[in-house]
Order: sequence, then C-alpha cells, then structure tokens
Amino acid sequence: MSQKLYSGLNVVELGARLGAGACGRLLADLGATVYVVEPRAMPQPPIGKWLDRISAVAGKESVLADASSADDVEAVARLIQACDVVIRSSDLGEAHWPERWRQAISHRPIVCDITAFGTTGPEAGRLGDEAQIQALTGIMDTTGLPGGPPTPVGFPVIEMSAGLYAAAAVAAALGVYLRSGVGQSIEVALYDVAINTLTTFMTAHYAGNEPRRLGNGHGMAVPWNAYPTVDGWILICSTNDAQWGRLANFVGPAASSEQYAELKSRLDHRDEVDALMRDWTMRHNFDELQAMLSQGGIPFGRIVGVSGLADEPNLKHRQTVQEVPDPLGGKTAKVCGAIFRLLGQTPALVCVPAPDSGRAFVKSLMNASPVAARIPVKEPPTQALQGLRVIEIGQLTTAPLAARHLATLGADVIKVEPPEGESARAWAPLRDGVSHFFVASNGEKRAVALDLKDPADRAYLAGLLQDADVLVENMKPGALARLGFGYEQLRAINPRLVYCAISGFGMDSAYPGRAAVDTVIQAMSGMMDATRSGSTPVKTGISAADIAGGQTGLLLILAALSWREKTGRGCAIDVSMQDVGAWMTQHLWNGRAIPSPVPLTVASVADACTHAQTQVRELILLRRDANGRTWEIMASPMRLSRTPPRLGSLIGAPSRERLRWRSD
Repeated sequence: MSQKLYSGLNVVELGARLGAGACGRLLADLGATVYVVEPRAMPQPPIGKWLDRISAVAGKESVLADASSADDVEAVARLIQACDVVIRSSDLGEAHWPERWRQAISHRPIVCDITAFGTTGPEAGRLGDEAQIQALTGIMDTTGLPGGPPTPVGFPVIEMSAGLYAAAAVAAALGVYLRSGVGQSIEVALYDVAINTLTTFMTAHYAGNEPRRLGNGHGMAVPWNAYPTVDGWILICSTNDAQWGRLANFVGPAASSEQYAELKSRLDHRDEVDALMRDWTMRHNFDELQAMLSQGGIPFGRIVGVSGLADEPNLKHRQTVQEVPDPLGGKTAKVCGAIFRLLGQTPALVCVPAPDSGRAFVKSLMNASPVAARIPVKEPPTQALQGLRVIEIGQLTTAPLAARHLATLGADVIKVEPPEGESARAWAPLRDGVSHFFVASNGEKRAVALDLKDPADRAYLAGLLQDADVLVENMKPGALARLGFGYEQLRAINPRLVYCAISGFGMDSAYPGRAAVDTVIQAMSGMMDATRSGSTPVKTGISAADIAGGQTGLLLILAALSWREKTGRGCAIDVSMQDVGAWMTQHLWNGRAIPSPVPLTVASVADACTHAQTQVRELILLRRDANGRTWEIMASPMRLSRTPPRLGSLIGAPSRERLRWRSD
C-alpha cells in the first residue's frame, strides 16, 4: 500500500540555505510536489545548498529563473500563488528579489523562513554560516579529543537539523490550516536550533560544572567509548547499570568490583573503567566481541566511512543510499532515499531532475487565475495539537524528544515508565535526587509507572491506547510486539492510532532486534568519519544522531495526523536513526566537500547559555515543578505565529495511580 501523506500539496522552495533544501526534500518525500527555484546562472562561488546541486534538487521539480527577467519574475510569482507552502531563507540570496515575489509570498497560507539568527535579538538579520553557528553556540567547543583543540563538525549538522525542525513546523501549521483555514508564518533560526542541541551540556553548566571534550565518551554514562581490538576499533556504549552488569561478566572479575556497580561511581572512575574495557577488547577481534555484545544486548558498532555507506549492510537493505543518473554530469550520482518507512510501503527511487523540469506546470499557470483559499476560515486553536493524546514509551533522547515537542504544541502526553522509573532519572547532575537532564528532556508530560510484563498493567495501557491519537516508542524493535502490542494488535485496539517506532536500525532491518545508541549510530552512518580531530574520527559533542532521530519522528507524526484527518486511518511509522544520520552527511557523497571553516574564536557552553541572543530570544527558560524547584528548560526552536509552542508544568515522579486523559 502506498501512502503519500502530503499528496496534492504544492510547495515552492526559494531559500538558498542548506536547511531550506533539507526542508523541501523532507516534504517531497512525504508526498508533496516541491518546486525548487534554481538560478539560471549559479552565483560564483556557489552559496548555501548550491554547493551541491544533486542534494539540493533531488526528489523535486526544478524551475529556472532569473530575477532580472520580467517573464521569469511573473512565472515564479504565479508559481508562488499556486502553492500552499513557501520555504525561504531571507538572510541569504534575497537581496535582489523583485517586489512581485515578496507580494506573492505575503498572501500564501504558510511561509517558513530559515535564517541564521531570526528576527529578534542583537544578532537579528546577521548572516552566519554553519561553522560560525557551531563556534558561537559551544558545539565546536564540545567536539574533539580530551586535551585536544575544539573540532568543527564535518557535516552541516545544524543546517540539516534546522531543515527537520522547519519541516515539522510546516507540518504543524498545515494541520491547523486544514482544520481552520488559518495560515501562519514560521521562523526557524540556526542559532536557536544549535542551542536546543545542548541539553547534556547545558544541564552540566547550570550544575556548576564546566563541560569538557570527551572524544567518543559521554558525560553521563560509563563505559561509553571507542576501544581498540585485534583488528581495528569498536564502539561500546552502556546506558544503565543492568547493561553494565551483563558487560562486566564478559570483561572479567575486576569489572565486577562493587565500586563500579552504580553509574554515579563509574562516572567518578571513568579512566579506570575505560582501562578495564581496553584491556578486554584488545584481546579479541571485532567478530568475537560482536558475538558477546549481541548476546548481552549491549549497544556496539564499528566506524563506517562516508565512501562506504552504500555497502553498509543495513543502509543497503533499506535502500538509503541510491545511485541514479545525474542529468548534468552524464554519470550516476548518489542520493539519499527517504529517511522513514510506512508499514507496507516499498521505498521509492529518488531522481535528480533536469534543470527546468517543472516548467510545463509553470506555463500552465500563466493564463490561470490565482488559486483561492480552499478551506472555510474559522477560529484556530490556541495550540496546534490542542486536544490530542499521546502515549510515549521512551527513554533517553529520541522518543522523549519527539513527545516533548508534541507536548509544547498542545498534546496531552502520558509517559510510560517501568516501576523503577526511566534510567535517565539517575543521570547526573542531580538536584535533590532528580536528574536535570531528565527534566529538561521531558518537559511538559505526565508520567505513569507500569510493569508491562504484568497483565493488569498491560490491560490499563490498552485502555489508554483506545483513546490515544499517537503512540511513540524507542524500545528495541520487536520488544513491544512481544508484550502484545505489535502493530496488528494496536490497529485492533485503535484503527486511528498513529504509531511511530524510532530505533537505531529500524524495524525493517538487516540487524533485527539490535540495540543502538547515539554514538554507535554516529559511527555507523558516516558522521564520525566526517568529523575528525587530526586524523582520529570523533563523534559530535552533541547527541546529533539521537536528536535528529527524535526530530524525524516528530515530523512523521505530525504529517501522519494530517493524513488521518483526511482519511480517518492511522498508520505505522518506522524511523531508523542510521538512515537519518546518513542523510545528514549526503552533501559529502558526490565529492563536493563542504568548504573547510576558517579559524574561528570558539565559544564555551557557558558563553552560549549567557549570550545576549540566547537571553533575548528566551531560548533557555526557568520553570518550576510541582515541588517548587526551578529548572532550566530549552524553549522550542519552532516559532509559529498563530499557534506558538508553549511550556507548562514540568514532569514529576511517575504516578503509581492510574492517570486519566485530560478533557478537551
């Protein structure tokens, strides 16, 4: 069954930023027809997304235009009038736009503007590129080897992340537009997006600690690093005490010492634990370690080069890297397939359009009347997802991030945790025994403690799902099905349910049931190969793969809700973090490397948290929990003019009592 969630939607992409191109491509993969306006003569040197035409136009229709040509100006104006969504980047390449285009844009229902700094604050309107944003927000300062220099992330992590947030904001606005006929403008600033990635470092800063570069380690979990083997390197990442207990059995008696049993103590003995791990891994080859770690359910992986992504078994299985004809070069080019799957849908092949492939549609508009508003206008809700109900069965970052943003958009989110609570509740730094990272990562939700091995608790969950709109989870693939909540069972419970599963390698995978975490995915998606401290591959300091996986889940959920609005049917969404990680590196696939950044004065996380731009745009907010404690929380980087995201009361301890859905 082919499900095009945005079939019939027309989008015009005018922005020159990489983020604008990423936003347009995501909407195209969801079924929209996206018309990307290409300059007839490329600027020299090329700017933004035009550094690589292949990734800029893949999956879209091309319309060539010259802003000095009266015919082209009118043609693009008519195209804008025929589209419901406009994607622009007003700080890059718009200086010579004709007024006719600006007027046409002002009358479109949804206009999304992706810029470096947004329209407020002391940096408002200033042009900034990827490297400058990384340097200014502390991302560069948190990336690199311990004791080594700050390291720029080697792929456009912030531009691509901005594209994901922009597409999600468009999806939220489209939902409001379909229900009320009321459009709105959207602002996504790269600076805001970058600050929003600092969750682990921001919480350390406000606890009085100075975040430091950890190479391939993790500030809140040990062991978590790259370790040498007989035949190379292996990434091993332990997220909780139960995983460490199983791992310690493999490592040997010294690892079973009581001083390493709890995470807090392992953090205090990071170097000792890493030494134990190195001594163990150096005695084995990768295949031997793989067998043991798979048996123990421990996340692991090897570093895959960008040039080797097409041959990586899972990416090959999911057709993530596709080779297609390049109409300009006369050869083949590598393009990224869609970074999601819908149950029962075969991945589509992506084409690179010839220049002006969309001209026939534009010509058809020249003698046509402008498209009138198709939806009767009524009062919109105060929040985009007002009245919607979401169940989250998540831990750490991906599913919690998606659900946190759904909550800020107005959904009632109930987070299901095990009786002992999610493991991230124990992650330092702690305030009165409560993890700042956990509170910041979950925001405005309610939590309930359930033992899903208990029939009574499973029955209670089934009752909640009967009235839910969304279920988002990041358990290991197959785990929920083994508990009696596979998609067929979920569909029987509630045929309108939108079910989103986010995992390291996807439900449809060459590695069925395999656990994964951010660092493993960075290693296996080309991210780490693209980011090097000297010659050593390193992960990004921020949890780039986790964050992007959660953003992708958010986008797909919002798009599926609009599709359900039209069809009355739910669907199942399969998000692979590895797909998303590879997608973020696609600008490097065809030999068109992003220019190396010039040396920059690097800011710290403390500098970023206290920067006037951060303060004026209120990117870090103070909120009180039910016990009167004050917490620093990230604001949403998605700014919608009519239905802005909001933060309410913060998550508390998981309830032992049964929760009820809030009334609409």
